[in-house]
Amino acid sequence: MLLKKETYSRQVAQIIRQMIREGELKQGQPVKEPLLANRLSISRAPIREALQLLTDEGLVTSEPQKGKRVRQLTDKDILDSYDVGAILEAAGVADSLMLWTEGDILRLRAVVDDMHNASRNATDLSAMMELDDLFHATLLQRCDNGRLVEMARLSCVSISKVLCYKIWLTLFSPKGFTERHATIANAVYAKDVASVVALLRKHYREIGERIIAS
Repeated sequence: MLLKKETYSRQVAQIIRQMIREGELKQGQPVKEPLLANRLSISRAPIREALQLLTDEGLVTSEPQKGKRVRQLTDKDILDSYDVGAILEAAGVADSLMLWTEGDILRLRAVVDDMHNASRNATDLSAMMELDDLFHATLLQRCDNGRLVEMARLSCVSISKVLCYKIWLTLFSPKGFTERHATIANAVYAKDVASVVALLRKHYREIGERIIAS
């Protein structure tokens, strides 16, 4: 596999994410630099940098004498992460919703319309993943606290989109998945801050609970 020199570490990080997502690297399993270096035919330096990126994201843990491992999640880890994501996203929306313009509303409507269209032929949620990311990013489009937005994104995306990806794919039917987002969107269109906050808290909590139950 050929990698461009200037993007070695980020490309390697993406390869490792994919290995975790597909179950080639499982939760709690060691991540060995020599094996990755041999597989990718590159030096260990960019691999070390990639693993540091993944450690910062919470996908990899590093302990003295134990080395680096794929993060092992407890039920509490999952619920806590989703609760934090809900709290942060709800706070960002609550602080910025009254700034939304008609154009902002139209952007969210377009995402929900795309979800409806994608759900007609989807058999699982793989076709909905990017739309899910876009939906939640759009909710925070008027939030000017960049740190809050980044923390909200990182709080649980590593769980649903990487560590528990195969479970996430089957948590809801594509139609049910779309309806859940449409319910939140309707509260946003009405600029009903209290309802948006309550729905987001419920939305995230339910995902965490379903992952644990799977």
